[in-house]
Amino acid sequence: MTIRTVEGGTCLTSAGWESTDIEIEDGRVAARPSPVDRRVGGGETVDATGRQVAPGFVDLQVNGGFGIDLQSDPDGIWDLGHRLPSTGVTAFLPTLISSPPAVIEKFLAVLGNRPAGYVGAEPIGAHLEGPFINADQAGAHRRDRIRELAELSQAQIVGLARLWARDGLVALVTLAPELPGAVDLIDELADFGITVSLGHTNATAAQARAAAEAGATMVTHLFNAMAPIHHRRPNVAGLALSDTRLTPSMIVDGHHVDPAMVAATWNARRPHGLALVTDAMAAMGQATGTHRLGDTTADSDGAVVRTATGVLAGSLLSMDQAVSNLMRFTGASLAEAVAAASTIPAQL
Repeated sequence: MTIRTVEGGTCLTSAGWESTDIEIEDGRVAARPSPVDRRVGGGETVDATGRQVAPGFVDLQVNGGFGIDLQSDPDGIWDLGHRLPSTGVTAFLPTLISSPPAVIEKFLAVLGNRPAGYVGAEPIGAHLEGPFINADQAGAHRRDRIRELAELSQAQIVGLARLWARDGLVALVTLAPELPGAVDLIDELADFGITVSLGHTNATAAQARAAAEAGATMVTHLFNAMAPIHHRRPNVAGLALSDTRLTPSMIVDGHHVDPAMVAATWNARRPHGLALVTDAMAAMGQATGTHRLGDTTADSDGAVVRTATGVLAGSLLSMDQAVSNLMRFTGASLAEAVAAASTIPAQL
């Protein structure tokens, strides 16, 4: 058992910011040590005097970063995880965009083979972003990798859900709820404890409601790769602003979503209804130039990453930047912004 005590800091607790010490046991916050505990306890002591101590960030959508592309090099999961704590992330979902079954199987096999002595952010499951998405909202996903659920029988849908639930390696699936058979798959995945998110979709509000009733609880990168809001046709994006069963995630880099729309979403969903994600890809933390997102090449100009056809291909965003941006764009407090990067995604 490894015990570490963080002393002298101002800690973010469920009651707000408090001047208190905390004890971390085997990587988890365990207690507030008493003076006696500090005198007789062993382990490392970290001096946090003059600093703010917050929960580690949880990123539910990470395609890569620091030159690592998880689509083409799933073995990079562990190298990426080793680097992510430098951005405040202590848990993450390695994310695979629409891919053939064999690629998904390899990705999950790597995730299930934890290296001995690994130190870094904890990969708490895979995020399968596709392949059951709407081809009209493909974004940077290759259209030939997108699959139709209508091709599967009910028995095959149950079998697929059981396969993805095997070994508890798949934590989150993004799909388009308007696809024939999608509601059945949502129901099966939810029964197996897999979080379902609506994304890359042209779903109407009615279709999104049906998905929520079947067990979907999230919307992937709100406003991106989905039908836009219209005042008489709110679609899934509009429903995400008002239906408390669905928690939207958002890429708050100032490019994927205009800061004014970030603020509008925050005002509609605050303080407990928005999860920050980065959707980071290999170019995050790297110099400008050409980078990979699976089989696709994309160019980074230092602000955004785009394919040759001009489509946004993930982001350069780190989670500490996302927290700062949310505060700047919306007036959110530090505690609220940290919750959007930690507590809320952890609950999802």
